[in-house]
Amino acid sequence: MSIIRQAWGRPWAPGVDQAGYNLLPHSCRYVNDDKIVSLVKCEDYDSEAVLTGVRESVRLLGGLDRYVAKGQKVLLKPNLLMAAAPDKCVTPHPSVVHAVGRMLLDHGCEVMLADSPGAGQSYSEAGLRKVYAATGMDKVAEDLGIGLNFDTTYRDVPNPNGRKVKRFSVISPALDAEVIVSVCKAKTHVMTAMTGATKNLFGLLPGWEKPSFHSRMESTRDFAAMLVDLSELMRPRLSIMDAIMGMEGDGPNNGSPRKIGAIVASADVHALDGVEARLMNYDPLDICTIREAVERGLLQRDLGDVRMVGAAVEDLIVPDFRKPTTYVPGRDYEQGRFVRAIGKLARVYALRPEVIAERCVGCGRCEEVCPKKAVRVERGRARFRYGDCIRCYCCHEMCPHDAIALRKSASGRMLSKMTGGRAR
Repeated sequence: MSIIRQAWGRPWAPGVDQAGYNLLPHSCRYVNDDKIVSLVKCEDYDSEAVLTGVRESVRLLGGLDRYVAKGQKVLLKPNLLMAAAPDKCVTPHPSVVHAVGRMLLDHGCEVMLADSPGAGQSYSEAGLRKVYAATGMDKVAEDLGIGLNFDTTYRDVPNPNGRKVKRFSVISPALDAEVIVSVCKAKTHVMTAMTGATKNLFGLLPGWEKPSFHSRMESTRDFAAMLVDLSELMRPRLSIMDAIMGMEGDGPNNGSPRKIGAIVASADVHALDGVEARLMNYDPLDICTIREAVERGLLQRDLGDVRMVGAAVEDLIVPDFRKPTTYVPGRDYEQGRFVRAIGKLARVYALRPEVIAERCVGCGRCEEVCPKKAVRVERGRARFRYGDCIRCYCCHEMCPHDAIALRKSASGRMLSKMTGGRAR
């Protein structure tokens, strides 16, 4: 299959090739079918150690030439969920992003750093400046001499091969690039159990598109199908994961830093996520996006088609990695369909967001991000209408003050006990 190239900033013309694959400029089927995952030990964020680790992770995959041609226009896409300091482990560490950018520049590429932060962060020049400054990306760009994106336009992209979503709105710098290189973070997630290479691509959708998908895709299965559709459409040429320090507990924002000590890389987002799941001591099939990829035939059920190079996974697994409070081991899609069929009961059973009064300052972030408008700030405090809440946990994810807890209601605890579960 031929790879379509385009000039930086030239409008992208949608279409599909004879095999039915989307002709995005960075689409590359033969690379993405190469399920090699490299794993390199890296103990801390010392800049030289990180640069050595990143280069080694790509060398083990066959070298950068295998994925990126010299002189290509590359979108460097870190996971910039929100304006958080690097030591919070909400975003990839600046030293990792710097190392990837350095590697690309040394390869002769033209690099632009861009992301659309999570819902609740304004997708505007002012909002982007705030996020870039807090996460250290502005200093990365300045030191490397690369561009920071402030173009907040986006374009509609048809996705005829999508199983769940047939059209996405995608930020312009992603469509203007010849290659996307993703820099993701190893983190837990209260909705999807884990966030990694696949979930990082959600940041290619402009700000308020994200809560609209939370509203439309109320079940985890549907949300996972949407994410896999997006990953198959956008196909980053290479994904590099900062797993030196991960986040455990109630990620992707309100968890705690936890050392894993690794840099992970692959051209296949699902293979990389499968390895991340093992490092965090998950059953990979408990991760909704991995399960969706398996059901589509994109990944073997036992990850037998994933070829590991570098360090042994077994040497880096963190056996007591703390999972989100929403995580239920062994829950599968069959059970999920049953629970969704009795929707009201499922809402009673599920953890619900509750305000921690002494921490809430009434900033209104939860109200801004809620896709169902189920929360309002009244008399200086957030208040929920649980009949409208779909348990997407966007409010918990984006609260800058860690003022929203996830707990079972009294009825939920009773139902959990009756059905043999353990109330949290």
